[in-house]
Amino acid sequence: MVEPGETPVQLAVVTTEPGRRGFDSIAEQVVAEPARTPEILAHALVQALGPRARGWTDHVRATYPTASRDALTRLAVQRFTRTAGLRGGVGALAGPYAPIALGVATVITHAELVLHLAAIHGLDPSDPQRAADLLRLVSPGAGTVAGWAALTLTGPGIRLLAGVLSARTTTEAIAVRARRYYTESQLNQESGSSW
Repeated sequence: MVEPGETPVQLAVVTTEPGRRGFDSIAEQVVAEPARTPEILAHALVQALGPRARGWTDHVRATYPTASRDALTRLAVQRFTRTAGLRGGVGALAGPYAPIALGVATVITHAELVLHLAAIHGLDPSDPQRAADLLRLVSPGAGTVAGWAALTLTGPGIRLLAGVLSARTTTEAIAVRARRYYTESQLNQESGSSW
């Protein structure tokens, strides 16, 4: 969803590796190199969501100049846990397309959260390195689809509740992993050690 004052994001991935030709769209790139689909999508998410994460972080830091990194992290986690719940609820009502809707909503919400936490920890959320972070920290997991399959025999109210609670819980788990990852990464950089 595009917020007022924002322009819609158009995704196009162009590889810069020697010997690879550029692609006009993500779909063309995925068709040409299906084995690299997770990597291609991670780079696309960084391109699309990274600038928004940086803009949000800059805005919040300007609005709350005395807020600590932990406070900003809690704010981002609350924001995306709430977003995950809403998207999970909507996805749960998507009928036969629910597993796809839930999977896509989960990946996008988790990617947004990870990129926001990267920005809060002083990293550039638009840096192509964040794609590796997304691959490490974000995955829709079989639990989303398996959970939905188990709930297909229940009524719509239970599906809605389960979708909301499941989305919120997985987002909180991603937040814990991402917070730990970026904190440890920052501590290692400050102590001079490398991975």
